[in-house]
Amino acid sequence: MRRLKLPRTLANALLADLQSGVGEGLIGATADMPVSIYPCPPANLAAASALIQSRGETSFAHYAHAAAPIADIVPIGTPYQILLAADIKGVILLRAFSRAGDGAAWQELDIELDHD
Repeated sequence: MRRLKLPRTLANALLADLQSGVGEGLIGATADMPVSIYPCPPANLAAASALIQSRGETSFAHYAHAAAPIADIVPIGTPYQILLAADIKGVILLRAFSRAGDGAAWQELDIELDHD
């Protein structure tokens, strides 16, 4: 299984966003390394994408509190999806997906946390 490396501080920010009640938005990257999160509801994803570009970042991933990859985020242009979920014991889980080689299906990735 392929891996997606995320900075530990970014993973903590995603989990804090889920706990705050938003739990959806975009992740911006610099030099293909995810560096910041932009919490927003689905209706504001285009505005968040524009903000990411205005700050010299690229759209890295869409993240959401969801059980399965969201099919209609392709227009946002993010190569990854990160899903946030809470299991029945209250533990928060992160799952990452990228487009399969044919571009049609989402393929799950292992997440590796980088100590930054």
